[in-house]
This record gives sequence, C-alpha cells and structure tokens, in this order.
Amino acid sequence: MERFPFENQEVQSLNVQQALILFPNGRLVDTPLHKSQDLLFPLTNGQWLQVAKNELTERERYLLSFSNDDEAVYARHPWYRFLVKKTGEIPQKTSTLQWIHVHHSLSAVDEKEELQAWLEVMRSLLPNRVADFQVTAYDTIFVLDQSTFIPIQEVLGDTLSAMEFDFGLKLTMLVGQIWSLVADEAWAGIFQAEHRLFLAWQERFQSSCVLSFGQAFLWGQSQELALYPLRQQLAQMIHQQDQLAESIRALWEEAAVVTKAAQRLYVHRNTLQYRLEKWLDVSGLQLRNLTDLAVCYQAVLENG
Repeated sequence: MERFPFENQEVQSLNVQQALILFPNGRLVDTPLHKSQDLLFPLTNGQWLQVAKNELTERERYLLSFSNDDEAVYARHPWYRFLVKKTGEIPQKTSTLQWIHVHHSLSAVDEKEELQAWLEVMRSLLPNRVADFQVTAYDTIFVLDQSTFIPIQEVLGDTLSAMEFDFGLKLTMLVGQIWSLVADEAWAGIFQAEHRLFLAWQERFQSSCVLSFGQAFLWGQSQELALYPLRQQLAQMIHQQDQLAESIRALWEEAAVVTKAAQRLYVHRNTLQYRLEKWLDVSGLQLRNLTDLAVCYQAVLENG
C-alpha cells in the first residue's frame, strides 16, 4: 500500500558503525550537549552521535525535517490535521480551494527571522489566502479560496528571482489546480496526490521555478505516478460544465484554434469562447494553452 510521506514515520536508533558510515564527520559523545548548531542522534550502545548542521547536505537536512518532534509542532495546525492526517473537519467551509506548494532552502529552525520575512511577502502576494502551514521544516503550503478566481501564476513567476535574492534562498513552487465540487472527506486525498506529485518533481529537478499544475501533471503522467484522484476530480468538474467535454475534444482535434473548433461543433465562435472563459473562472485552466488543454483532454478520454 502506498503511504503518504508524512504518515506513521518511526525514528530508529543506529549502532555506532552505521552512524559513522552515514555521518563520518560526526562525533561520539557519552553525554549529549544540546547546541543549536548541532544535531544529536541516540545510538544503540547508549552513546550519542553529534553532527554539525552545517556539514549536512540540503538533501540530508530535508530528510531530517520529517522528525516526529517537528511533526508534533506542525500537527497543531488545523489544516495540517485535516489534509495530512485526515482528522477533524475542514477548518473553513469553501466551495473552491487551491494550494501553493513551496519547497524552500530556509528552515524555520535555522533561519527563523528570514523565513518569517519571506512568509510575510508571500502572504501579501496572495489576497485570497485562507491559511498557510508547514508540512516539513522546508515545505510550506498556502491555502487559497478561489471562489472568485484570482490568477497568481504570473505574479509568483515575476517575483521569484527577487524573493530569492532578497532572502538568500532557493524556491521551488507548484501552483496547484483549482479544485471544486469536492466532498469534505475527499479533500485530503486530492491534496496528498497533488503534494506527492510536487515532491516527485522537486526531488527530480531541484530547480528554482514556479511550476503550473499542467506542467507537473503531464510530467507525472510520463513517470507513471499515482494521479488517479486528480484525474477523477478534474473529470467530474469537466462533466459538470454544459458541453465542455465535447468542446475539449474539438479543441484538441483543431490544435486549440477556437474558430476551427467552433466550426467542428457547429456553434458560433463566441459561444465556444464563452465556455472557455467560464471554465477558466471555475478551474484556472486556459484551454487555448496546449498544456492545460492536454491535461483536460486526458481527463475526458479516461472518463469517456
């Protein structure tokens, strides 16, 4: 059974030989001295391994951010409990949600002031922000209410370099899909599928970018990732729109040329244009964009 990467993690003690192989620059100590610049690991012989944080790679620091102590702090947030742990009720009733997934090179433990300053800038850029919470020390989720569509991809793309320069960090962002018509009990599954997609992309490329849902989704399809919850929900949204599935097929056949697609459908161009604009408001997906069109076409094909 596939497990969401934040669930049911256990930290096991290492023996001395294992510890020194993993962290050759670590120091064995009998009595742990807690220093902010060091990490301490219990060993099976009763000793401790002391490792300087600045000797760890970014990947090692990222993996260590999944510790149970950190999780206990993050789990206090109601959105974390609802989306990651699948417990409790949705913190705020809303018909339409979008998540911005961000991996950052700053840790709330190591660089608290800088990270807080960056968070304030992000919050100012997202006028429809409902909340933000951490899932690891290096991953933050922004929850947006998109009941009234506000485009944010371009804004984040335009400010990415400035934020990285101002705060001395590296950012990878996924502007998630705008989801609607979701039952309360289904929100967590959709979030987890989308976040798994983001984690897979980030691990593979580790680049500074603002990634669209369409780009990530099509890449995930090529990697055979488990995207069924996303395809299923997207198909449901499409079939709730009058004649949208047929319009998507026609646009695909005509390479997103609206006039030709309208002729194929035997409708006026303005009628088809209205459907596209309505779908953009509902989903944030622009069907004249070939990437977004390909995502929707796959959902239509899979669900007939």
